[in-house]
Amino acid sequence: MDTYDLIVIGGGISGLTLARRGAAHGWRTLLLEKAPRVGGCLATHRFGGQAQGFWVELGAHTCYNSYGALLELLDDDLKGRIQARHKAPWRVWDGRRLQSVFARMHWPTLLPALPRLFITPKAGQGLEAYYSRVMGRRTYEALLRHAFNAVIAQPADDFPADLLFRKKARRQDIPRSYTFEGGLATLAEGLAAGTAFELGTGVEIQGVARTDGGFELATGQGALACRRLALAVPPWEAARLVEPAYPELARSLARIAPADVESLAVALPREAVRLPEVAGLIGVDQDFYSAVSRDVVPDAAHRGFSFHFRPGRLDRAAKLERVARVLGVAAADIILVGERLNRLPALKSGHMALVAELDRLLAGQPLALTGNYFYGVSIGDCAERSAVEFKRIAGGDHG
Repeated sequence: MDTYDLIVIGGGISGLTLARRGAAHGWRTLLLEKAPRVGGCLATHRFGGQAQGFWVELGAHTCYNSYGALLELLDDDLKGRIQARHKAPWRVWDGRRLQSVFARMHWPTLLPALPRLFITPKAGQGLEAYYSRVMGRRTYEALLRHAFNAVIAQPADDFPADLLFRKKARRQDIPRSYTFEGGLATLAEGLAAGTAFELGTGVEIQGVARTDGGFELATGQGALACRRLALAVPPWEAARLVEPAYPELARSLARIAPADVESLAVALPREAVRLPEVAGLIGVDQDFYSAVSRDVVPDAAHRGFSFHFRPGRLDRAAKLERVARVLGVAAADIILVGERLNRLPALKSGHMALVAELDRLLAGQPLALTGNYFYGVSIGDCAERSAVEFKRIAGGDHG
């Protein structure tokens, strides 16, 4: 049986960046993705018809110049396609009116609490426990809870406080926040381009077995072998795959639950929307967490918005009605629509203790785990974890 030096399962940003590192190291590398395309949560919806060439994101929205582990992998072509995002304000929508972020802050309790920001540790605390203390309970309940829900597209109260706003070095030669020409799918397509590693899409892994030489994978197209294996898939899927060979690792992975978000993107003629230009809207006690705008990458003819809805509340018709009401447009003005179900990890306070447990179980193994459930849920967090895992398996004696 033909044997690869490294097989990566999962073609999102985590798998793409790990596969690029493996190939650059000289390993014969294969990346397998069960979907017909690579990208995962880099899910740009590119419209046709009346809005030909216009795009809106249905998954991740932004890259930053602090994503060093990602930026070091970009070739000249991808760097040349970086597109800076324009500045625009976020606004708050409570079902009746738009407000500024500052208008939702409760200054009499916020200002006395702020000094605690410099002395209160984040480790082991959820967002509610930490930010209620350092910015005041009333500001947390009026603004921050909803803003954090919008950032991570799920209920945020118990999300680990130490995984948001981690300080990282910034690249001064790159715009502070950016996307790519054609949206973030361009990043995924660029990382997969060329012959750096072999790529198979539409391939579902049925099982993984440990062998003396590494691993054997069963697929619908036959068996594959590798000396090293990297799982860049959600934790519940990773648990299923490793359970036969690593049952303790599988039990730890199974502790991470999923959180669904139903995303719907719309394109409208620019003249139809009277809403002032915004980066996005934060939903306060709404059926949606956020509505992220394309205004930061302006288009002469169209405006676009991605509404990230709480799961199971509204059908498609009700979502479109809600979108029209929030944007102040007629339903007929919405010319095109895209939809996607995103399933994200629901991380909880104290999560880094679980990460430490996973790393302990991986020590000395030719198996890598990467994804948006280690250091945070951002694109940069994924690329950073892949860099750490690549260094670990490259430094070990795994054949």
